[in-house]
Amino acid sequence: MTHASVQQRASRPFWLWLNLLSLDAPIVALVWQDFASYCFNTPLRPVGRWTLGLTVWAIYVADRLIDVRQPASASESVIHGFYREHCRLWHSLLTIVVLADVCIALLLLRPAVLEHGLIVGAAVAIYLTGFAALRIGGSWTKRPFAAILFTTGVFLVAFTFAGDQWPPLVWPAIAFCTLCLGNLLLIENWERHSKRRGWVWMLILCFACFYLGITRMNQYRWYGAILFSAVGLGLIDILKAKLSRDARRVLADMVLLTPLLFR
Repeated sequence: MTHASVQQRASRPFWLWLNLLSLDAPIVALVWQDFASYCFNTPLRPVGRWTLGLTVWAIYVADRLIDVRQPASASESVIHGFYREHCRLWHSLLTIVVLADVCIALLLLRPAVLEHGLIVGAAVAIYLTGFAALRIGGSWTKRPFAAILFTTGVFLVAFTFAGDQWPPLVWPAIAFCTLCLGNLLLIENWERHSKRRGWVWMLILCFACFYLGITRMNQYRWYGAILFSAVGLGLIDILKAKLSRDARRVLADMVLLTPLLFR
């Protein structure tokens, strides 16, 4: 075992393992999907949760496996180093996850959800092929696309069963998509040591959610959760110099679990 490998292993504290295993994003997606069902009174079956969780997990694993096809850099993150070290294992696990996800979706999902899910699946294929594998476009194209896909997955069941009553879901979806985009761009800024003040974006989102929350009282829980998450992301950005890169990433995901405070 090389000295570099020993150092990498030593830099994997227990609180980083959800991130290392790419389970952070599926957990966040499931929490917000469940919260959307609660806030907007839409039916959500266990199979809908399984499919979303497996799909998000597969996307994040695939994205990281594509990333580690490139030569390692001196500033490579612990996460990418972990994937590079266990590349074969992750490829096998990804195959199992995708097969399980497809079987569950085809056999158990309600037809209307499956129909819309296949459209989202096609968009995911475009994302992984274009942005991740072929690296078409820059991060300012990839990140918005990723945020829209994540939001679509969270709201898929809600929009499917809203029918003609879908317009009230538009602003909640836009607010959530903005939060997701802010999370992705902040993490990228931290990775690149950018001097952009990401907390300003989060402050604007806070004001927007505060306004929407008081003007749409039946949705105040939704906007309140987004507001709290935006405050958390803004604080992390302000304190970023005092936090390690890995700690910032983990905290950026943890502050997206605010729906747990509003149930």
